[in-house]
Amino acid sequence: MADPGKNLKRQNGSTGKGPARNYAWPPFEAGNQVGRRHAFYATKFSPVEQEEADQTAHLLRSLLPTYATAFEPLIQLLAARLWRLKRGYAFLEQHAEDDVPAAVLKNLGVLENTISRDFEALGLSPRSAAELGINLQRLVREAEDEGPDFDWNVLEQKERRELERLLAKGRRGDGNGG
Repeated sequence: MADPGKNLKRQNGSTGKGPARNYAWPPFEAGNQVGRRHAFYATKFSPVEQEEADQTAHLLRSLLPTYATAFEPLIQLLAARLWRLKRGYAFLEQHAEDDVPAAVLKNLGVLENTISRDFEALGLSPRSAAELGINLQRLVREAEDEGPDFDWNVLEQKERRELERLLAKGRRGDGNGG
């Protein structure tokens, strides 16, 4: 069946093909942010946004009870999530009287829960900080109880095998071993 509106003509005689009123939008420039309403779902940060996230990551590092380079991916991810949370709430504040998309509200809640878990994983919540403190104290006590420092690398291969045999005997608890 043919399209009934295919050959319809407008009052001015045009078929609707061609430029509208001879007007064209200017091309978008690099770094254009016109289409971003709140940047909550941004997949790439602008240099200014990246700097904000980097400052947050620096602050997080200073707050950590202990730091290891293995924490860095989570620190960077948490900094980006905190940036998104800040942008989401700024959007809500600007549009308090408007209808806010339900997806934004739902995702803010999900983001808050995820951030809470990240804080927990990094030892930045009261419970995880207390647990970390207890574990660190236990490690210090165990290190003090073990006597002087031990360097496995100074032992020769034969000495390592003998030490392993003696430790295995001690773990079994029998006096025969060997």
